[in-house]
Amino acid sequence: MVIVDDIKLDIPQDVGKDFLEKIIGPTNNPAIKKLLEEKKSLCAGNITPKAIYDTFEIDRVEDEFVYFKSGDIFRGPNVSKILSGSVNAIIFIYTLGSSLDDALKKESSSGDALSTIIMDAISTSLLVVLNDYIDEIIRKDGIGEKGWDSTCRYSPGQHKWTIEEQKKIFGMVDGNRIGVRLNESYLMIPFMSGSGVYGFGPAGKINRTRSACDLCPRKDCVGRR
Repeated sequence: MVIVDDIKLDIPQDVGKDFLEKIIGPTNNPAIKKLLEEKKSLCAGNITPKAIYDTFEIDRVEDEFVYFKSGDIFRGPNVSKILSGSVNAIIFIYTLGSSLDDALKKESSSGDALSTIIMDAISTSLLVVLNDYIDEIIRKDGIGEKGWDSTCRYSPGQHKWTIEEQKKIFGMVDGNRIGVRLNESYLMIPFMSGSGVYGFGPAGKINRTRSACDLCPRKDCVGRR
C-alpha cells in the first residue's frame, strides 16, 4: 500500500476556464474573469490532495469478470475488456480533501448561482490536475523496469461499470487512510475524490483503448477527454 500525501499541484493559471465554457459558453465577460480569479484562490487555498494505491496480480479475465489472485473480483464488460492482457492492476483512490467540500457547500448556501457554478468548474478541473499528477506516479510504478505499458484508467460509475463496484475498490484499498469513505449510495466523501484501476503488462498484450471516454456513447458529456 502506497500513500502519497506531500502533493504540491502545479495549478494552471486558467484552471476551470475550459470546463466552465462547456457549461455556460465564452467567459470573456470581465465579471466572470474576476470571479474565476477570486474563486481559483479560494479553491486552491482549501485543497489537501492525497492519494493511496496498491498493486494486485490478475489471475484471469473471463467474460465480464476480472479475477484477482487476492480473491477479489470485478464485474463489468468494459473493465474486463480494459484489463484483458494485463498481468497486474493498480487500484487507487485520491482526494482534494474535505475543506474544499466545505467551501463548496458554503458557496452553494449563499444563493449565488454563478459563483457556485464557477467554483464547481474550478474544483472539477483541480481534480483532473490531481488525477494527472497521480497518473504519472502510478504509471511509473506499474511499468517499472519491465518494459511494460499501461492501460487507460477506468472507474466505477463510468459506462457499464456500476457505481456499486466502488465497494470492491474500497475493500481492496483503504480509503479511510486518506480520509475518504463511501456513503450509502456508494459515492465518495469528500465529493472531490476519485478512484479506479489501471492495468499493466507487456506492451504488445495490454488493451490499447486510449481513454475510458472512447467506450462511452455520450458524445456531448462535459467531462469527455
